[in-house]
Parts: sequence; structure tokens; C-alpha cells
Amino acid sequence: MIARIHTLTLGCIVALLTAAGAATAQGVQTGSIRGTVTSADGLTLRGAMVTLTSPALQGERSAVTEEHGGYTFAAIPPGDYTVEFTLGGMTTVRRQVTVPLGGVAEVAVTMQVAGLNEVVHVVAKAPVTLTAPTVGANYTHAEIEALATPRTLSGIASLAPGLTLNGPNTASTEGQSQVVINGGPAYDNIFMVNGVDVNDNIFGHPQNLFIEDAIAETQVLTSGISAEYGRFSGGVVNAITKSGGNIFSGSYRLNLANDAWSAETPYERANNVTRVSNINTVHEATFGGPLVTDRLWFFTAGRYTNSQKSNTLPFTAAQYLSTDRNTRTELKLTGTVKPGHTLQASVLRNPREQSNQANLSGGLATIDPFALSSKVRPNHLLGVNYKGVQGQRLLTEMQYSQHQFSTNQGGGTSRNILDSPFITSDFTRQYNAPYFDATDPDGRNNRQLTGSATYFAGRHELKAGYEWFRSQHVGGNSQTSTGYVFETDYVTDASGKPVLDADGRLMPMFTPGRTLIFAYRATRGAVLNLDEHSGYVQDHWTLGPRVSADLGVRVEQVNSAADGAAEGIDAFRAVPRLGLAYDMTGTGKLVLRSTYAHYSGRYSDALVGANSSVGSPIEVDGVYTGSAGEGRDFTPGFDPANYSYDGIYASFPSVNVRFDPNLSSPITREFTASAASNFSQKASAQLTYVQRHTDNLIEDFVTLDSGTSVISEPGTNVTLTNRVFANSAVAFREYRGLLMQGRYDVRRNWMVNGHWTVQLKNDGNYEGEASGQILTSAIGNYPEIFSESRHYPTGRLSGFQRHKVDLWSIYQLDFGSWGDGSVSGLWRYNSARVYSLRAANQAITPVQAARLASLGYVDAPSSQNVFYSTPGSERFAGYGMFDTSFNYNVPLFSRLRPWVKFDVFNLLNNQKMISWNTTIRQDATTARDDLGLREGYTKGPLFGQATGNGNYPTPFAGQTGGRTLRLALGVRF
Repeated sequence: MIARIHTLTLGCIVALLTAAGAATAQGVQTGSIRGTVTSADGLTLRGAMVTLTSPALQGERSAVTEEHGGYTFAAIPPGDYTVEFTLGGMTTVRRQVTVPLGGVAEVAVTMQVAGLNEVVHVVAKAPVTLTAPTVGANYTHAEIEALATPRTLSGIASLAPGLTLNGPNTASTEGQSQVVINGGPAYDNIFMVNGVDVNDNIFGHPQNLFIEDAIAETQVLTSGISAEYGRFSGGVVNAITKSGGNIFSGSYRLNLANDAWSAETPYERANNVTRVSNINTVHEATFGGPLVTDRLWFFTAGRYTNSQKSNTLPFTAAQYLSTDRNTRTELKLTGTVKPGHTLQASVLRNPREQSNQANLSGGLATIDPFALSSKVRPNHLLGVNYKGVQGQRLLTEMQYSQHQFSTNQGGGTSRNILDSPFITSDFTRQYNAPYFDATDPDGRNNRQLTGSATYFAGRHELKAGYEWFRSQHVGGNSQTSTGYVFETDYVTDASGKPVLDADGRLMPMFTPGRTLIFAYRATRGAVLNLDEHSGYVQDHWTLGPRVSADLGVRVEQVNSAADGAAEGIDAFRAVPRLGLAYDMTGTGKLVLRSTYAHYSGRYSDALVGANSSVGSPIEVDGVYTGSAGEGRDFTPGFDPANYSYDGIYASFPSVNVRFDPNLSSPITREFTASAASNFSQKASAQLTYVQRHTDNLIEDFVTLDSGTSVISEPGTNVTLTNRVFANSAVAFREYRGLLMQGRYDVRRNWMVNGHWTVQLKNDGNYEGEASGQILTSAIGNYPEIFSESRHYPTGRLSGFQRHKVDLWSIYQLDFGSWGDGSVSGLWRYNSARVYSLRAANQAITPVQAARLASLGYVDAPSSQNVFYSTPGSERFAGYGMFDTSFNYNVPLFSRLRPWVKFDVFNLLNNQKMISWNTTIRQDATTARDDLGLREGYTKGPLFGQATGNGNYPTPFAGQTGGRTLRLALGVRF
């Protein structure tokens, strides 16, 4: 009944918003200009005509100042504008201003009585307003092009304050790294291109649905985010591509890369690995212009590569070559139906074919060349957007989009149990055969419909909107083509290096009572639909000449339906977004701001589908009972009949996994306080304090109160304890940070920009993610044998990093008739990350097993992670790197300009070891606690050693090695 009332309430809001006018919420693709017009004696001027012109604008836009002398131009394309102010009897004033993506440019002017000067030109550009509550940063194509930095969404975003690349799923492919924003989970951010969600449905990294040279501007929002945005607890990365214009323009770019242009790491040198020299090319092209001047523009872009990359696997140092064939295309049309009414449509395609790919990386990494596989990945996006100005007070927007992505043929193909994937007992290495099943394609799609209406009424700028978003996951997540995965270590020598058999294969060791088998049965093609209906209201209220408030609320209704699921999510939540700004001087020299917001975290497909056939295969675990042996030719170890399945973990998601009927999303409460200053036209700075607390996290509970379910089907008759997903009152995350950012234009051709982020606190007892996994914790599972101190203590989360500094400078060069160019430097400093003394995948002790049996449990967990310190008690090593870039443009004739760009990453070749193996085990010589766990630990044979290239600074995500060179050349017109 409650769910029906919530649905009805949301339906009423939606109806009201629709009546007010349609359409965008999620994914702002525009900016705004607003301000006031006054006379020399300080009186506001009503009736002044304000006119906008810009190369980014089709035609011109005009407005008349109202009673308080105010005016607003909303939903205009980002770019450089000329603003002209005219009024009878007064001197005409013209101002230049740059409108940032998603930002507001404040242009206030004073008009003089007409005299000798008919027009007053103000050359200096008006500064962007500091009263907006949002904390973040904007990066234009020109600024990114001048730096030695990745031009991908996550690469650009990495320059922003409050953001790191410390997620557990580091991309092996450039551009697809997770980001961590203000301590939020790495999977819980939003990436958008042209207003369309391009997130991976599970891990939250961006899909590469863009051509780098086509990205016009990228906005990163880290805190104080308005009610227009939802489905995140971290932040938002929002990019737009170019749109063409009234002048034909375009570019061609040839990117050259070679693995041999990256210095070998100490790990490679120690293992006598020499990188293969092979020049790879990436071709990019853009072209746009008018079909009808000021009425219809087109823009198209393309990207093609067929590359071969040299790679070195961790732990084994095995070298292999992977290939990547990728063709990306974009087509965008922008038309003005009539003045003030714009329609835009875009199509992006990114089909990809890859061979010799490691299916697992990061904390759980593929280490065996025999475990590599090929992948085919179709990827398509469609978006249609409308913006219309209805008179001078009403603006309406509407957008529809759909995104389709799948991974085909990724995984094994053999049905022979000898070709089953293996995982080591510490859950860090995968070997023997490809993980996953090539016959079970994995689809991750979304569709979105948004609508909004903005009404301007005196001191209020009121926006109301609606969004429908469907996240769709297709596939059974089959872990293996054989139906089995084994967990056991391989044979090593005294130094910990693997010993290979006569065929060059790793040799698994089968140990009675320790080696595990996981039997999986997936439902191929199963479908999960997760629907979210949201409504929001956001008001920018100018309380006075120095004070403004931003008041918003967002309501969300979420429902899910999945194949094999007896029940789905049915949840409602309302979250406030509040901001207050005070201009101390009334001139923008010093603005104090504060915000308070709630963010409703996304419902992960991995958790929402846990009770269904989608992404949740049936699993039955067993422990080896045969004789000890080793090698791929040891037949008893590969025989499932030699494993005992009694009382070991099993999951039949459609039967013994349940959802609490009151299940709701995690909630993040955020408070910020900041001081910002436009010291002059050349300098600005901002200091921000951010505090976040996240709770109501989703946990699975396995207790006696959960009840049991009987599994009766051919070949299986077992009773299992139910797993109930519910919100935890114990799990939490806590973040506090200090963000300092600033920019200084030293001269017309020299700028300095950067930020310094200090994490004062990044603690909790709930990670919620790991390499290749979205998961829960030990909280709520078998509470009689899992304790807080040994299984889920509170401490620093794995993403903790005390300091992060990015500082860069760009100097423009003018060679007169010989052309122009730029030289830049980027210094990156990352202080040490942390790790925990934790013994992973430890067997349940006899004391624990006996306790569960005596209490009446019908099963037990197959393993446990045991802590020997508070989380994050140990530190790795920090490091700094300096990158530089040189650009040179040669004028030929008219606007045709050939160019060349030379980048050097890690110029000083810093190759210190910044992380290492942290495997520990229980020390059998120490006493046991009341759970039968050893009170002491011993370090593993590789502890403290580098086991792969990832233990050293990387030039950028997706590329390993020391000093790295990149070359690009092309032509622009």
C-alpha cells in the first residue's frame, strides 16, 4: 500500500511537470548568462535590450530587462559570446564573455547617458559567477590539447579536485578507468556525453562513446550538485561534442604510439622482458559546417585503429601481444526550427574487436597466457534533444536517448573440465583457462526520457523536471564454459616463481580439505530491467544584491523486474539539495558559499539482480576429499565426484535469495563550506571543505532469522539458509576533505592552473566493491562466527590518499609568420595509498563450524577474510611525475594549419616501487582466539615484492612503463 501511495505521489508530480512544459534533466549540455543593468546613479534599468551573438549560436538571442533590471539567457551553447546592451538615450555597451558547460556567466553593466561615445566596448571577458553552489571544474578542448594528458573522459576528469583514479577496477584499456569522487564508491558516478548516460551498468566506468578530437568541453561536478542530477553518490562527469557552425571547419589527426617508446619497468627488467617495437596508429577526423546558415548545422567525426600492444602479465612476467580493432563514428545535426527553438540529434557508434585479452585485472588478475580470450563489443548511442524559449519567461527542454552495449565471445569455449579457470587461494591470480563463457553474451543497455521547464519570475529561476531511466542487464554471467571454477594455488619454486610443466603450463596443486570447486549453472539471455522515475524542482533565488539561494528536491521511485526473480525492488526516496551564497563585497571579489545535500546512490545491477537469473548463476561449492597431487594430468583433482558439497556454500538465487520489502538506496549526506574569489580578471581561487556520511548501505544477511529454503530438482536435494538483502544499520562510509583550486593568467599567453586535495578522513567498514566485483561485506552474515574486530573492523578505506596535487602551466608561443605553438608542464603528485593486514580466503575453523552446527545452521560459508589490523593501517609509497607537451602549428594559407604535438609522460622516469604484494596468512605457531582463528600472522613468500608493472607509476591509465613518448600530427582548417 505504501509503495502505491509513493507511486501515486510521483505520478502527480510528473503530471504537474508535464503540464508546465516538457523536458532535459539529467545531462546539462548548455550554460547560461544572467545579470543586471543599472544606470550611473545605481538605479536599475527596465526595458534595456540585451542581444547575444556567438559562433556557437544559431542566429542571435535577445531579451528585455525586467523590473529589477535583470535578464537571463538560459540553455545557450557553451562558447564565447558578445553581449550588447541598448536603451534609448543611453550609450550602447558591448561585453565579451565565455559561457562554460553547465555554468553561469554573470554580466552586470552600467549604462551612461548618451554622449560623444555611441558605443562602449569592454575588452576584458566577464568572469564566471562564483555564487553557483556546485564545486567542480571545466576543461575545454584547447586546454586539454595543450597538455600531456589523456583526452578520454576519465583522463580529463582526473585533473579535477576531489577526484582520484583509486578504484579497484583499473582499466587495461585507455579511457575506461573508474574514478573516485569525494570518497564515494568507484562504481557510483555518472558519465555523460551530449547528455546521454554512457556508464557501464555494473562498474560505472565510461564507455568510450566519443572521438577525442570531437570533445568540445568537459564538466566535472564533485559536490553541491543540483537536484537535476540523480543516480549517484560520488559525482558527475559531463562532456559535450562539437556541433559545427556557420563556417566549414575540420581536422585530421594521426596519433603514433609504440610500446617500445615506454621504458621497461624494474619488474620487466628483472624478468628479462624487452618490449616489442611496433608503431600503432590511431586516425581521427572531424568535419562540420552549415547546411543552412544560422538554421541547420552538421558535425561528423571518425576514429579508426587496428593496433597491436605488447603486454606483460603480473606474477608470471609472461609477455604477449594483444590486438584491438576499433572504428568509431559520430554524426550530429543541430537545427533551429524558429528563433529560440533548437532541435539536435546525434548518433555515436563504437564497435570493437579484440584478441588476446585478459578478462580479469587489478586485485584479481589474469596471469596466464592460456587464460586470454577474444572479444567482440558492439556499442551504439542515439540521442535527440529539443530546447524551446516560450516568450521571455519560459524555457522548455526534452530529450530521449538509448545506449546499447554488449560483450560477445569473451571467455572460454571448451567444455573439457581440464580447461576450467583456476583462482589462487588468496583470490589475487587467475590462470589455466579464460574466465567467463564465450557463449553467454553480456549486454548492458539503457534508455532515458527527460523533460524540464524553466520559469523566470523576478528574483526566481525555477526549474522543474521529470526523468525516466531504464538500466537493462542481459546475460547469465556464466563464469566458465566448462561449468566449473577451481580455487587452488600452483606449484612455485623457493623464490615464489611458478614452475611450468612440459607444455609450459602452470601446475595446480590439489590439497585435501583446502582445494575448492565452484560448480556454476547460468541462464543465458536472462533480462533485468531497473526503472527509475524521478521528478525534481530546483530554484535559484536572488534574495538580494549579495545573497542568493539554491533550493531543490528530487523524488525517485525505483522498480525492478528480472527473469527468475520472484520479487523486485519497489522503493521511494526524496532527497534535498540546498545552497546559500553571500557576496561579501558585492563585486565577486570574495564569495562565501555553503551547501547541504542528500544523494541517493544508484541501485547496482549486480545487487538488484542477486535474486534472479541475471548475472547470478546458480553456484554450488565443494571441498576436495581425494588424494594430494599436482598438475593438469592429475585426474582425481579434476573429478567433481572427489569433492564434498555437504554444508558448503551454495546459492540458488531464484530460491534462497530474498529482498527486504523495505529495501531502499544508500544515502549520502553532504555538507560543504567554501570561499571563492575573483581577485581580478586574471586570477581566481577557491577553498572548499567537504564532509560526507554514507549509510543505509545494502547488505546481505545470512542468519537464523533468514529462514531456509529447500532445493529439490533432479540431481539436487539440499536445504540452504536464505540470503536476505536489506539496508544495514551498521555499515557506513565517512569522508572529509579540503579542496584548494586556482587559476592565474600570468600574461595574455601564459596561464597556471591546478588544485590540491587533502583527504582529512576516508574511513568506514564497508568497501562494497573489489576487482571485478560489486559485493557486500561480512556484516550481517553468520553473526555468531563473524566478529567486528576480525571480519569488518572500521578503518581507512582502500581509496584513502592523503594528498593529491595536479599543477600545470601552458605558455603560448608566437613565431609570427612561421606559426604558433605552446609548451606545457603538468606535475602530478599522489601521496601513499594504504593497505590492510588481512588474510584472504581463509578456511572456516572447526570451532566456527561446530558453533554453526550447534545453533542449527544447515550450511556454512566456504571461506572468510580475517583482519590482523585496522583497515588501511599500512602505507605504500607516494610518488610524483612531471609530464610535458610541445605543440606547433604551421600556417599554410587561409585557415589551413598543419600541426605536430609531442608529449612526454613521466619525463624524469620515476620508477620507484609504489605498491607491492601484501599477502599474509595465519601463523600456525600462534595462539587461537575464541573463534579458533590464529592471533598472529606470517607474511607470504612474495610479501613486499613487486609482482607486476602495476606496482610502479603508470604514465596514464591503460599504459604501463616508465618515461613514455607520444607523437601526433595532423591538419586543421
